[in-house]
Amino acid sequence: MTTPTLEDRVTILETRFDTILPTLATKADIARLEGRINNLETKMDALGNRLIIQFGGIAFALAAIAVAAAKYL
Repeated sequence: MTTPTLEDRVTILETRFDTILPTLATKADIARLEGRINNLETKMDALGNRLIIQFGGIAFALAAIAVAAAKYL
């Protein structure tokens, strides 16, 4: 078995580099992803707020029913 020459090793590394480079994220890719994450966080916050309001309304309605039931029972 022969030891690869320096030129062979450089060629192998260049091939590996050329294969990997196109798959790396660019600054624009990362910025776009950050924007999507921020948008998702905003939507989740809004959803959380709506759920809190909905559950608050349900709790109030249940309390009103309980008071009415206690009053007439």
